[in-house]
Amino acid sequence: MMHHKPRTLSQKLIEMFQAFQLEWYYSKEEILRFYLNNAPYGGNIEGFASASFRYFNLPPSSLSLSQIAYLCAIPKNPNANRPKKERDINAIKNRLLKRLWDLKLLTKEEYQQTVEEIIEVRIENLPNNIPHLARKIKQEGEVETTIELGVQKRIEHLLKLEMKRVEPFNIHNASVIVIDNKTMQIVAYVGSNNFYDNRYGGQNDGLRALISPGSTLKPFVYARALEQGLITPKKRLFDVPLYIDGYKPTNYSKTYEGEVTASEALQRSLNIPAVELDRLLKKESLYELLEEVNIRSLVHKKPYYGASLVLGGWGISLKESAELFAMLANGGVFQRASYLKNISYPKQSVLMPQACWLISTILADAPRPSFSATWEYLKDMPRIAFKTGTSAHAKDMLTIGYTPNYTVAVWFGNFSGASSRPHNGVYPSGIKISSPTLFKIFKLLGKQSWFTKPKGIVTKTICQDALQLGECKEQIKDQLIEKVTLKNECKTMRAEVLSYLQKQGVIDSIAELKSHPCYNEWKSYRPLITSPIYDKTYSYNRLLPSDLKKTKFECYSFEENQTIYWLIDNSEPIVGISGEAIYRYLEPKKHTISCLDEGAKVRSITFFTEEL
Repeated sequence: MMHHKPRTLSQKLIEMFQAFQLEWYYSKEEILRFYLNNAPYGGNIEGFASASFRYFNLPPSSLSLSQIAYLCAIPKNPNANRPKKERDINAIKNRLLKRLWDLKLLTKEEYQQTVEEIIEVRIENLPNNIPHLARKIKQEGEVETTIELGVQKRIEHLLKLEMKRVEPFNIHNASVIVIDNKTMQIVAYVGSNNFYDNRYGGQNDGLRALISPGSTLKPFVYARALEQGLITPKKRLFDVPLYIDGYKPTNYSKTYEGEVTASEALQRSLNIPAVELDRLLKKESLYELLEEVNIRSLVHKKPYYGASLVLGGWGISLKESAELFAMLANGGVFQRASYLKNISYPKQSVLMPQACWLISTILADAPRPSFSATWEYLKDMPRIAFKTGTSAHAKDMLTIGYTPNYTVAVWFGNFSGASSRPHNGVYPSGIKISSPTLFKIFKLLGKQSWFTKPKGIVTKTICQDALQLGECKEQIKDQLIEKVTLKNECKTMRAEVLSYLQKQGVIDSIAELKSHPCYNEWKSYRPLITSPIYDKTYSYNRLLPSDLKKTKFECYSFEENQTIYWLIDNSEPIVGISGEAIYRYLEPKKHTISCLDEGAKVRSITFFTEEL
């Protein structure tokens, strides 16, 4: 019973030897205790104590002699003796009592009382608190958890109510974790909104499953950028189209803002500035941060993920995401969260406390018009730093928030991987779906405090210009990390930014930048082809005339002479002007095009056209 081995002749011989070992090392009372802890009691019930709770809803110490007699009779033939409808359990216990009487182990009075006593089975549903942790806890034996059952139950009840709000969006699953930041103990662990929901896979653990983090990891890019002197909260960044080896990230709104402050870019979750900053961070990028804290799902080398890592193009568990945000709450010190008391994991300093404070302030002060739909939930709320995330096709919608006291992570989606859908003209997103739940949970958690500004934050006047050309156009007071020197990164002015400045009429040509210290580096840029896009397929209606099936060609040169030359497949070169589009009809097939500038620098791409 202890080892659950198959019943074979060889195994019986082994068990005979083990029986002698038990006799040599243990007393009869100890062996009997082993037996009672492992004896079969019908179904999946093992052990006398388990049977006592299951069949009589009592601890063994509270059982009557009749109840004890019945439980002692079950293991002889568990299927024949366990409680069932229309089975006379009193006859079973009386047979055992008669044997005890015959063996003179009972007095006449004890025997008569126990035989006359009518016992009844009280099978009730066993409590199944924190069901998603139960299996792991069972494997570790008897343990004391950090779960606050009152908080756990209130959040479970809240999630059941919240599902009624989100079900019209084709959302059927949700998960929540609450971490006490001071101790890194898990206060609530809700793996799914309904453990018993077989239709939608309620027994899946949404806190361990890999989900897209969406935009929730962008704060860590900005924190590292603050530490490296690439930005300050009010420093302006460029939000213009970006082309990375055929990958063209876009903002959620499908538009570009031109120039925005770093705070606005993070608060509005703009994709381009985040990708650009991560690129400039080089060996201090998000990938290295995740690698440093040993995020378990980060199993490939950096090039495998590329720019999509910042935008949620991979999977991470909600529990690990919550641990990362708890790091911001704890001044840059990362530590794994535990659900077992008296067990804590090592701490490691990853971010500067000053950067964490600045990021927390930015996240808490976000003036977002899109919160109008959830404004009622924000009323009378304590100050919370939080970030939302929405994956592609709105399959994962999450919000992670924190105060000095708690970190809360909320996820909505479908374990099946099915996408959500609009309802009454409202498109599901992290802001609309998961944020209201997060705010309600913080209300359940009670009064919250706010962070004390750490030493090393200073207020200075900075040049707010995204690119300073000559004298500074806008100077502004901003908060900086005292020991960090601001960098004037030449690579901030990538080819797309130069083309943007030309389109906006800020400069007519790169010749106007000759006095800038980065001029020689910018002048070395190869031409930038902004249309067509690398490796993309362009489809046209085959019934249309050729004039309506032309492909747009657009290229920017960074030479003083703005003349460029198009080489399309094997045709004769076409003379053009930097930034001026031309249109040509191309046969449906794979094409190779090149843009050559006056400095003999060339960029080539391939793409496809098809006619349907």
